[in-house]
Amino acid sequence: MMCPKTLSENGIELHLATNHLGHFLFTLLLLPRILRSAPARIINVTSLAHKWGDQKMHFDDINLDKNYTPSGAYGRSKLANILFTVELAKRLNGTGVTVYAVNPGVVHTELSRFVDQTIFPGASWLYNSFTKIAVKTPQQGAQTTLHCALDEKCASESGLYYSDCKVVELEPVAKDEEVSAELWDTSCKIVNLEPSVDPFQPEKDDDVSI
Repeated sequence: MMCPKTLSENGIELHLATNHLGHFLFTLLLLPRILRSAPARIINVTSLAHKWGDQKMHFDDINLDKNYTPSGAYGRSKLANILFTVELAKRLNGTGVTVYAVNPGVVHTELSRFVDQTIFPGASWLYNSFTKIAVKTPQQGAQTTLHCALDEKCASESGLYYSDCKVVELEPVAKDEEVSAELWDTSCKIVNLEPSVDPFQPEKDDDVSI
C-alpha cells in the first residue's frame, strides 16, 4: 500500500498490477471451472481507499506518469476492484455465479510497510501502533468476506459492495458501466488474454485433467 512509484516486471504501475490485473487474469483463467461448479461465489477484496485520489482510472496514462501519488495510485487500484466486480457480475448474470466487492475495514497487518518511504520515516510504526489498539484484528477483518462467502441471503445478490457485513451504496463513479466496460477491455489487452480464450464457456468433462 502506498509504495513509491514502481513498475511491475511487465511494465505496469505496481498497485494496479498487484491489486487488480493479477486478480483479473487469475479469475478469468479459473472462470470456466467456476462456471462448471455453479452455484459459486467470487469475492474481490477492495477498500474504503477506493475514494482516495481523483477517482479516475486514467486509461490514457495507465502508469500515472503525469501525476503519481502513492495514495492516489492505491486508491485507483481499489476502485478497479469494485469496477471489475460490477462488470463481472453483469457478464455472469443468470449463470449461478455471483460476485462481491468487500471492504474488510482497517485491519492490523503489514500493509503499511512502504509508508516510511512515501510519507515520513516512522509513519509505519505510528500506523501499526495505532492499529494494534484501535482497529480490527485479522479475524475481525475477515468477517465480511466470510459473510459474502457463506451467508444464504448473499446467494441472491451480485455486483454489490459490502462493509461490516452489510451492503453499502456506491458512489456513481464506482458503478459507472461505461468505465467498468472500458476497464475490462483495457485489462484484457494488458494481460494479453488470447482472443480465442472464452472465459465464459464452462469447462467440459474432457477438459478436466487429474
